[in-house]
Amino acid sequence: MMRRFVQHALVPWVVLLMVLCGGCQSGFESTGPSGGGTAASANPAAPGTNGVFSIDRIAVGDIIRVMYEASVPIAPSEIQVPETGLVTIHMGEQVQVAGRMAADVSKEIRDLFTIKKQMYKRLSIYVQVLGRTVSVGGEVRATGSFPFEGGMTVLKAINRAGGFTEYADRKKVRITRVNGQQITVDCKAALKKPELDLPLYPGDRVDVLRSIL
Repeated sequence: MMRRFVQHALVPWVVLLMVLCGGCQSGFESTGPSGGGTAASANPAAPGTNGVFSIDRIAVGDIIRVMYEASVPIAPSEIQVPETGLVTIHMGEQVQVAGRMAADVSKEIRDLFTIKKQMYKRLSIYVQVLGRTVSVGGEVRATGSFPFEGGMTVLKAINRAGGFTEYADRKKVRITRVNGQQITVDCKAALKKPELDLPLYPGDRVDVLRSIL
């Protein structure tokens, strides 16, 4: 009798402990990044190559030179990297180059013709990124093309060109990308809000319009 009584008396406590433990465990698993949740939620995916420019990698707008060294002479080619990142090389083949190291692209082209297509037994490939520039025109003190530098923005490029003239419309500065896309930047507002100072990429053109007033 006593044993049966003790067993019946303990059952509610055991059930209560199980519920409490289950609640604690589920509460931890649902915690977001700020509360120490899973590794996946605390570590967002790294941005892709289209969103971030790396000075060590080929970028949209770059002009690359592809040189071939084989038993049969192959003419070198100079190509500007389009928005798609795909360039057409020897024999009409296409290779993705944007966001990649020049050495990796060289190896892919070599393997394409020597291993995959078996067109050449010996082939050396040299991919070179030519001088990167941005151009600034319109109402600035020194128009022209300037070497591209990592982290270059609209305001930095205009400063590189000597700054605005007194006739410049600082609210309407136009960026023209290599794919023809045009963006208007309010540089007067960008001075107060740096996030409005858009980044530039190789091959971009900045035009400072003349004020109508």
